[in-house]
Amino acid sequence: MKAKNIKKILLVMLLNLIVLQVNAQEKATILKYPEAWRLEKIVFPLDFAKDIPWKGYEELRFSPGMFNAKSPEYFTYYFGMQIVNRSEMTTQELTKELEKYYRGLCKAVNSKNRFTIDYDKIVAKVTKVTKHNFKATIVFYDSFTNGKKVLLEMMLATKEMKNKHLFLLATVIPKANSKNLKALHEKNLEYNFPK
Repeated sequence: MKAKNIKKILLVMLLNLIVLQVNAQEKATILKYPEAWRLEKIVFPLDFAKDIPWKGYEELRFSPGMFNAKSPEYFTYYFGMQIVNRSEMTTQELTKELEKYYRGLCKAVNSKNRFTIDYDKIVAKVTKVTKHNFKATIVFYDSFTNGKKVLLEMMLATKEMKNKHLFLLATVIPKANSKNLKALHEKNLEYNFPK
């Protein structure tokens, strides 16, 4: 009996070490700022939105209050994408792919149907500000915490890289906190946008 418990404890410790080692290896290549925000990396095609035709990868930085509906940092995050063999992004394409992204994300997180959500109501509206800058509004349903509608505001910047890849950087915040969007995006550009 004691030998079984020791084996279980050793197995759990080994698994924890492996998880810690894998997490330690995850280094930011796009979003180096802010380091205190949780980093996540995803390779295209995305498991939750396989119909997005892009190749490359995405990094996300989640604010500490990202998944706390009562936090002033609720749904505040950055994402950066390196999209291979692309030189530009149209408003129409960005709108279509953001809708696929957020619908797929919502469906995947709500796969056990904890919340009743009409996924067709998840829509994006994108406007071009300059040749390489966009603003977007996303109607999203928070399938992570409460299933409620969240209107997201987004600022995006793109840049064609020397390697013929498109760099896309975005700052996302709920519309209720949109007064902070410009300052957050300026920080995102300052620290994360390629020079």
